[in-house]
Amino acid sequence: MKITVMWMTRNRSHELIYSLSSFIHKANDNKNVEYIVALDPDDDESLDGLEKIYLMSQVDDANISYCVSEKRYGYEELEQYQNMVGNLFTGDCLLIMNDDIICLTKGWDDEVRKVVEPTKEKPCWIGLSGVNEAWKGSTTFVGINRKWYEITNRVSGNRGTDGYISDLGKALNLEPLKPKLDMIHLQRGKGVIEYEYNDKEYKLHGLPDDGAGGYPTASPIPPKYYHNPNEFENPNTDFVEGKRRFDEDFNNLKEWFDNE
Repeated sequence: MKITVMWMTRNRSHELIYSLSSFIHKANDNKNVEYIVALDPDDDESLDGLEKIYLMSQVDDANISYCVSEKRYGYEELEQYQNMVGNLFTGDCLLIMNDDIICLTKGWDDEVRKVVEPTKEKPCWIGLSGVNEAWKGSTTFVGINRKWYEITNRVSGNRGTDGYISDLGKALNLEPLKPKLDMIHLQRGKGVIEYEYNDKEYKLHGLPDDGAGGYPTASPIPPKYYHNPNEFENPNTDFVEGKRRFDEDFNNLKEWFDNE
């Protein structure tokens, strides 16, 4: 079984490469993992970084590729980058990561295969969270399998992909697959991050706020589209189109389950 992992980034080459390398170095079978990075057309820094490590990554049999969007969509339309990768990925599932994630689990890819492979014939979603975010009681990073994408023809309908996919799962009464993939989320703009892992206590710090608009940074940028008008209000967010996308994906998935 082949796994695809994707990142979205902009001018964060050092963080991207550290995050990417943490997955590469801890995978047991990189020949069956596809790593894809989605870039803006003017992001020369990230492109330069990826090109510099490409030959080095061959030592670990890593399959790294990148794709470039037609324009800069920004934080408010992250789904554009995810859907671009959706058109390209060749794995049996797609995991969506950020450049502030560090993988901790040795053999994480085998853990994903163990959980996802038995469900390949039906649409499923994958729920993950950082070990420092377990207190939230919900998934903060998500993925989908190939069947899910074939039915919806979309990775996400808005920037808030974790909420979008998990809300689809709830509406379908479909629990997430939860492979043992431990990771740290060094959330941008976050202050001190304290957590315990493998009987050891850690005290770290979130990555610096670089003004790109993520939460909980000083200047969060609202999503251009969103599927739930009851969750928050913002005059710059289109809830009508956001709800249309959600309903379309829900109806397509529900039809599959009804006809199963």
